[in-house]
Amino acid sequence: MGEPRLFANSIKRYVEHMPSEPPDDVSAHHQRVEHDLRRKAETAQLLLDAARYLGETLEIERVYDRFHELLADAIQHDGVVVSSFDEREGLIRAEYVWVEGEHVDPATLPELKISKAGGMQSEVIRTGKPLLENDVGGRVAGDEGGTFYDVDREGTVRKLPDTGPTHVQAAMMVPVKHEGRVVGVVQLMSDERTYTEEDLELVEGLVGQMGAAVRMARLHAERGRAEAAEAAAQAVADERERAARVLEAVGDGIFYVRRDGVIRFWNRSAELILGLRSEDVRDRPAAEVVPGWPAIAEHVLITEDDSVPHVARVPVEVGGRELWLSFVAVGRPEGVVYAFRDLTAERELEQAKSDFIATVSHELRTPMTAVYGAARTLLRPELDLSPDQARELLEMIATQSERLAQITEEVLLASRLDRGEVTVERDRVDVAELARGTVDAMQPQLGADVTLDAPRPAFAMGDRDRIEQILINLLDNAGKFSPEGGTITVSVGVDAGHVHLAVTDRGVGIAPTEQHAIFEKFYRVDPHLTQTPGGTGLGLYICRELAGRMDGRIVVESEPGRGSTFALELRRGPAE
Repeated sequence: MGEPRLFANSIKRYVEHMPSEPPDDVSAHHQRVEHDLRRKAETAQLLLDAARYLGETLEIERVYDRFHELLADAIQHDGVVVSSFDEREGLIRAEYVWVEGEHVDPATLPELKISKAGGMQSEVIRTGKPLLENDVGGRVAGDEGGTFYDVDREGTVRKLPDTGPTHVQAAMMVPVKHEGRVVGVVQLMSDERTYTEEDLELVEGLVGQMGAAVRMARLHAERGRAEAAEAAAQAVADERERAARVLEAVGDGIFYVRRDGVIRFWNRSAELILGLRSEDVRDRPAAEVVPGWPAIAEHVLITEDDSVPHVARVPVEVGGRELWLSFVAVGRPEGVVYAFRDLTAERELEQAKSDFIATVSHELRTPMTAVYGAARTLLRPELDLSPDQARELLEMIATQSERLAQITEEVLLASRLDRGEVTVERDRVDVAELARGTVDAMQPQLGADVTLDAPRPAFAMGDRDRIEQILINLLDNAGKFSPEGGTITVSVGVDAGHVHLAVTDRGVGIAPTEQHAIFEKFYRVDPHLTQTPGGTGLGLYICRELAGRMDGRIVVESEPGRGSTFALELRRGPAE
């Protein structure tokens, strides 16, 4: 009972969705219906998992053991007896017995003749209906009458009420059926708790799966007979169909390849990940239709036993895009089952982390080196620095410290934007007046001439500080990519519904294929860090995020070699 089981999560969900006492409020009707539907769905899933688990063995003893594992996980009980019924002889024979934590040899229990006088097992066999009794002692002692056989952990059988009172509180008896005939009974007993109709419903479902599994085991043992072999084959086909329905619902891509290399199963997730429809790949060789099959066949090791499958990560090109897929493969006599999942997003996240560390480390290194060098120079007593030299070094420290603060602020702001912690105001802002003040303040540090075209007030709705921050980032970006002595133009325009704040440079420009990517974190037009102007790679990302939070957007127009224009569009505000 300690081995892993696929149905464990299903049982957990079933128990979680067992109904509590129904509320009195009629308004809760829809909630009860939804709860009941969810519970039924979980019950169906559990029974599907149980069918697979029970069907994995063809030994009757193991089927009973696994059946009891399912019962032990789902419903508390102190005893369970599985009996077969021989219709020709009218005899009930115990085949599996567990009482109070101990297995009892079923051969120690006597055969029982079916009774017409009210025996509880006999009643179930005669009617073909399950029986739920929460007062066993009262039933056998009362007017309703009836017989109940109690079994203890030593295998002693007591016939009640002839031998006195019983310690059993509740019992469920469920018929095991085959083709409409009762072929056995499962008896579940509890000394303290009572059972519910929901308990009975679940046990009925599990008994049905157990009965099918037992029949499978017996048919396997008698496969020399043609009709038994045909029934077993049909049962296997039914089981595979049920398993296929389950596999269609999982999130991982799964496909099955026969030993001759032909694909026989291809689930929905495989379609979505690889973009190949099941009807286009089934009954075709995997080498012809699966992208990257040579690499998959080479790197994915097939596990042929019960050992832990080997995980292989394989790059596969799908539709012009490289996907990183994680594969496992499990061998079966008829072929190999492959399961895979898309790790591309995880790898991209890891790459983003690496880019972040590399970018920030590079950007911090230069100002920190300058600050450290200037400070060490000022601390050297043997150097006779003039006041001008000392002031120059202090100014360097101040300038580079400001740069360090700016880098830190960009990183922290980007992190807060990712977490959704940045709020913006919705105020009436004169963008033309804001642009004049910002351009005047930044002109000395840009290294390029800046011309401003903002002839009249232009009122937009937004956050003044965030609009200024966007303009500073756009001017800083234009300054980095403008040739020395170049010109940057800042213009403010108004149309029927929007205010446009545009920054135009005469720099290297941006290829059309890269114009969307430049707004991603850490993206650089030049992939070589040393050839790209300094910066964290966060400026345009911050601009896009802030603009979106003000119900605006950032657009770019550019041609390689002819410069770029970045424009912030905001909703127009009232003139007064």
